[in-house]
Amino acid sequence: MIGVWAISLTTSLSLGLTDTIVTAINSQPAAREITLSRTESGQSNFFEISEAPKFVPISLNEIQQLKNDVSTIQDIAPDVNMNLFVQLPEATAQTRCVEQDVVVSGGDLSSVVAAAVSAGISIPEGVSDFATDSADSNIDLSKQKEELASQCQNIAISSSSFSNFYANNKSNWIGKTETPGRGEIIACFKCGTDDFNQKLGANEPKDLLNRELKIELQRAPELYPAGKVVDVTNISRPKTTITTSEVLTFKIVGVIDDRQNSGFGPSPYYIDYSYFTEAFKRANPEVDVSQYGTNTNTVFIKDYKDLDQTIKDIQAKKYLVFSLVQVLIQSVVTFFNVLTIVLSGFGLIALIASVFGIVNVMTISVLERQKEIGILKSLGAKNSDIFLIFLIESASLGFLGWLLGILLALGTGNLITTISTALISSNSDWKRNLDALNITTIAPSFPAWLFLGTLGIALFFTILSGIFPSIKASRQNPVDVLRSE
Repeated sequence: MIGVWAISLTTSLSLGLTDTIVTAINSQPAAREITLSRTESGQSNFFEISEAPKFVPISLNEIQQLKNDVSTIQDIAPDVNMNLFVQLPEATAQTRCVEQDVVVSGGDLSSVVAAAVSAGISIPEGVSDFATDSADSNIDLSKQKEELASQCQNIAISSSSFSNFYANNKSNWIGKTETPGRGEIIACFKCGTDDFNQKLGANEPKDLLNRELKIELQRAPELYPAGKVVDVTNISRPKTTITTSEVLTFKIVGVIDDRQNSGFGPSPYYIDYSYFTEAFKRANPEVDVSQYGTNTNTVFIKDYKDLDQTIKDIQAKKYLVFSLVQVLIQSVVTFFNVLTIVLSGFGLIALIASVFGIVNVMTISVLERQKEIGILKSLGAKNSDIFLIFLIESASLGFLGWLLGILLALGTGNLITTISTALISSNSDWKRNLDALNITTIAPSFPAWLFLGTLGIALFFTILSGIFPSIKASRQNPVDVLRSE
């Protein structure tokens, strides 16, 4: 009973904790993400790569084809970043944040001079270099810096599938929940700073809805010729600096209330991906953007239950894929499997110790029932019949011990569930945080194979311990037994 209780309880607790942690992981949008790349060698398993791979950028057309071929994929987004300038209310119609930034931050001479002239800054004759606060520069840019800070707000933005973006922010979402189109933007409220919303004149997230933002593309994303090999150890990067710009007008159709998590991760903004390609074209006017792609992309699947199958389907097409969540879940399951084996060892020790007890009990039972054995044999019972009687009795002890052990484990498990539920409910902070992970309690798990497995172990050890007494009973001589009685 003690052995079965210990094995059942430790195993069920381990299974329950594993299910709880896996549920918590799978409840996060990241569980539905897969990193997608393509290598020159055609490798599809991330862990088989032994040296720095050479990537083959994937075009938008190829991404669309993959979405059509694998039905479990909801969306695929190129992994690129770019920087924007948001014009603040102090900005005038003539303000060009990008031109001012080029002058203030420095750069190659021709770009800086052109931008300075455009911004109305005079360039002294004989200047051979023009860089911010350089030792050989006699130009005071403090005024331009102040103007840039008062009129322009820099933000970083990452491309993403809207499904992924919405899933990561929907708990703090206000406004339109569909994919924003051209001229529309999903904006954050604080955006990693304490005063950005104040600069825009908004006291609450709802104050930003339907407002217009004037935005300039500042730094373009990095795209590479699709289909051509990119050596990451010796990479030739495309131009990303934009020295001239135009002001784009966006209407805020959705706002993310990031007051609780402001400052963590990239600023949550979403715009149509066409703006990324336009920024790249502005920095590289001589190229055909349709012939360019990205080294890495993020696949967003419809259901995390399809994760393993989706990975297999993509790998079959010779793409390199990686899922951090899959690795994490496998690590969690492996850890708890090892823990289960270790903890179950204590219950196994109790079962082994019970063998000696059962041997003693059955041996005493044989000695006390010699008369019955003699009578049965005198009536024609065979040695095998006597052996079977005592062996069944020994197995019955095992079954009874298993039944009591299982009932005790179920009762203990129910007690643990009740206590954990009460503890979680008693603390509002715990409850709120765990609800976000789909955790309401910690409950031991009792699958059918656990009942059958412990029953098999219990019967094995009790039958094993009853063999010697049963053999001894079956070999009793009825004449000697009855004479002694």
